[in-house]
Amino acid sequence: MRNNYSLLLFLLSLVAIISFRVQAQTTPVIKITYPESRAVFQRGNDNISTIYLSGNFYQPIDSVQARVVAEVTGQGLNTDWATIQRNPQGGIFQSSIRAQGGWYRLEVQAFSGGTVIGSDVIRKVGVGEVFIVTGQSNAQGFQGFGAVGAADDRVNCVTYDNIAANSLADPPAPSFQQLSANSLIGPRGQSAWCWGVLGDLIAKQYNVPVLFINTAWQATVIKNWRESADGIVTKNIFAMGTPNENFPAGMPYANLLIALRYYCSLQGLRAVLWQQGENDNVPLHSTRTAYANDMQYLVNKTRSDTDRYPAWVLARSSYNTGQVSQDIIQAQNDVINTYNNNVFAGPFTDNIQIPRYEGEVHFGGDGLKQLGQAWFNSLNSIFFATSRPLTPLAQPSVRVVCSGSNNSLTVSLPNAYKSYTWSSGQTTQNITITQPGVYRATLKDNTGNTYLSPSIDVQGVVQPTVPTITLNSQPNQAAASQQQICADSVLSLGATTSAGSFPLWSTGVSTKTISLTTSGTYSVQAINVYGCKSAQSSAITLTVRPKLQAPTVQQVGTYSLEATVPTSTGAQTNQFDWRRANEVIPQNSSVIKVIVSGNYSARTKATFTINNGSNLTCYSDYSVPQPFVFDQTTGGVSVYPNPTTTGTVTVETIENLKDALVDVYSLTGQQIASYTVPLFNERKSIDLSGLTQGVYIVRVRAAGFDVARRIIVAP
Repeated sequence: MRNNYSLLLFLLSLVAIISFRVQAQTTPVIKITYPESRAVFQRGNDNISTIYLSGNFYQPIDSVQARVVAEVTGQGLNTDWATIQRNPQGGIFQSSIRAQGGWYRLEVQAFSGGTVIGSDVIRKVGVGEVFIVTGQSNAQGFQGFGAVGAADDRVNCVTYDNIAANSLADPPAPSFQQLSANSLIGPRGQSAWCWGVLGDLIAKQYNVPVLFINTAWQATVIKNWRESADGIVTKNIFAMGTPNENFPAGMPYANLLIALRYYCSLQGLRAVLWQQGENDNVPLHSTRTAYANDMQYLVNKTRSDTDRYPAWVLARSSYNTGQVSQDIIQAQNDVINTYNNNVFAGPFTDNIQIPRYEGEVHFGGDGLKQLGQAWFNSLNSIFFATSRPLTPLAQPSVRVVCSGSNNSLTVSLPNAYKSYTWSSGQTTQNITITQPGVYRATLKDNTGNTYLSPSIDVQGVVQPTVPTITLNSQPNQAAASQQQICADSVLSLGATTSAGSFPLWSTGVSTKTISLTTSGTYSVQAINVYGCKSAQSSAITLTVRPKLQAPTVQQVGTYSLEATVPTSTGAQTNQFDWRRANEVIPQNSSVIKVIVSGNYSARTKATFTINNGSNLTCYSDYSVPQPFVFDQTTGGVSVYPNPTTTGTVTVETIENLKDALVDVYSLTGQQIASYTVPLFNERKSIDLSGLTQGVYIVRVRAAGFDVARRIIVAP
């Protein structure tokens, strides 16, 4: 039976642990919502970048700490835990952390009362190199041409696919993946092409992660880029007279501009990698001046459209169907050699894989590896030391407060931006939230650069439901409105609140449980991390009984001790706990029989009843010990006082006798009085007041017991 009981306790404990863990998993204390896994932030030339991070918390916290830890030893420099925000409000935390080039786990931990109560981690966040690839087909790439994916886990690409939609809007959210052979390098790149090879070489040489964004468009000439940059619908020279003659509105430039305004704002940028010129050679045979002017115009246009100064790296490329163009190569060199232009020389590709993979212009197979190596040779240490990278722009701050009616949230963004577009559809700087959901704003500055606000994760109704007060000893049922405790006791109450809210007691305490020791009326309301409060709960009235005074113990008979309460307890019943030394004895009346020598003490046990019928028993301290010495000369019966002057005597027996007879005789043997005592377990009074002065015999008889004593009745 004992084994079965132990097994039951174990199973119940296991269920409780599992339930707690499930709840902990579904309702985290803190969660990182930005950045995403595999996000790479552009490092500065000092090998350091700022990682902007934000997230939500779902319980009250005092502060948030963060750190980065290298995913693989040696692939980054760990940072110590550092406080990034104190006293965060509105369920949002946001800050930044500086880190050296590396591939990291980004960790946060939340504190309350100096104790860590929650944590979260985003794996694989990088500080390294970010590139936008653009140009024509030898930049865009193709599937099935023998591209090799990046072997290094640190080489990544964006996952946004804009090939079919040709959307002019921002991507729906920043999302990244490792650059595999068949990856789509968003928004248009086909396969890893040569960029997987380049990424591996950079990651190995500089020990940093790499991110590629590919906006290249096959069959484009530089005129298509210039015209679309000016808002002109431009024509595909290889599709004239067909339904696909015109490029989609804004394209091909729009993808490049979106990448610069969106990904570059969020992740930063080392440079735009330009691989183009083959079609300007054949069939257009463009002049040196025309190509150089259009190329420089395109570079300038990206800077005026972003109010930033991105670096460019131009491949020297003109080979097409066996023909090369010195004019195109010189035009590219002219832009590269322009003073203070932040434009750098990329690889010379006209001598790579001749003849080409498919006989005309495109690389393939081993030629892609050669192209990747050529790009790496161009992006050398001098380039990384002298190019001016763009670092990530700061994330906008957001303020979340509860309205005065406690049933909506007011969310405010800074006023330094030109436009605001919320995931919920609103386009105002400030919004009101009344429903659960995840809310995030996309902001634009005056030049169209994109900023993402922290996400606001509202779980459950905005105004919490009224909590229920329970006794911690009975957590599954509501507590009665009337409660009482003894003066040296504590009433432990708990509050059951809705998801996403926590208790706020009328005492000002905001813990899930509260310990009370003072009489009064108590209630609780729920409050969430946004500051919205529920109505007050039903009140609990607590009565704290005064501390009971210890009784006084004295010997009142040959075998009797009596406990006396100094003042009235006000209880419905009073009893006493008795002990000899430290051993409890099984008697609880005010007068007890004792037949063993020792030190005796007692404590008062008072029982109170309140209006709802519940009972409470309180205890005093134990009394000062009363010595008792057993009198062995009594022969088992004690009659006192002797002589008696009042006519009343007390009879005590050493044994507890059943159906005892107490007879009074004269010295001549005449029976004067007789008393029946069903249970002789305590002292009994006998009235002898009708007797004349003299000597009498008091005889006590029961089964196996017969003892007599002389008693003198005095005047």
